[in-house]
Amino acid sequence: MYIQIDEIRNAPAQKLRINFEDTIKELDENNPIKADITFTLLGNIITATGRIQGKIKSTCVRCLKEFNRNIDINLNEKYMLGNLFNGMDGEIELKENNFLEELGDKKEIDLEDLIYQSVILNSPNQIVCDINCVGDEMLEKYVKKEISDPRLDIFKNIKLEKDK
Repeated sequence: MYIQIDEIRNAPAQKLRINFEDTIKELDENNPIKADITFTLLGNIITATGRIQGKIKSTCVRCLKEFNRNIDINLNEKYMLGNLFNGMDGEIELKENNFLEELGDKKEIDLEDLIYQSVILNSPNQIVCDINCVGDEMLEKYVKKEISDPRLDIFKNIKLEKDK
């Protein structure tokens, strides 16, 4: 689904509210994602604010089983009409307000890509099915176990006498 920039420009107070409910193939083909997003045009900056909710299929890093994971993300993205650094040469120091996506000469915003990127960027690095998941027996052989040096076994049996 694409949002035309002219739709935002022609909306009352240049605010366009979109309710999205559909599946996104790259996230999960079976579970729909719900998003309530408001696009606001301020000069040459478009802000996309809202909330993304739903379930997506994930794989546990410990047991490698697939499971459905709930997502609830607050969205705050900025787009710029045209190019931010047009005509600038050399190195440029990025400041807080420079983190936005340049639309260049595009006439539309890909809503599914916006939702996909927000979900991926807000996902944890290590996704587990349960906080108590210990993994699978098949993975146990790859887990490093404590190996003791047999030459040091003699020290295990040392008994120290306390001062009398």
